Amino acid sequence: MMNWDEIKAEVEKNGNVLTLPMVELRDAASASRLGVNVRDGISSTLAGMGLGHVPVELPLNHYEQVRLYKHGTAVGKMIVTMLEPGEQNDRQLVERLGEEGVDYAAVVERIRDLVNE
Repeated sequence: MMNWDEIKAEVEKNGNVLTLPMVELRDAASASRLGVNVRDGISSTLAGMGLGHVPVELPLNHYEQVRLYKHGTAVGKMIVTMLEPGEQNDRQLVERLGEEGVDYAAVVERIRDLVNE
């Protein structure tokens, strides 16, 4: 079981993005159930540490996966750009990922570049 500082350290060590099961976050919060107040508390704690999460609404099931990311990093900015609709973010996505079909090799290479920044 990791505490909040260990979770943040793992996110940073993993290139500023990390996927965990909700049970890890529940345990870090010293909770036995994932009620709405516990999930809101987890979300607030993560935000206070400079971490965001996907899905935006944390799941109720402790087996479901949650992606954590560090705000202000290249990976964090990419995730936020994808999550927040708008013309400017659409343009940024097209600039980064291209207009024609998905070139998965380029996407993987770009993600590697972002993680290594």
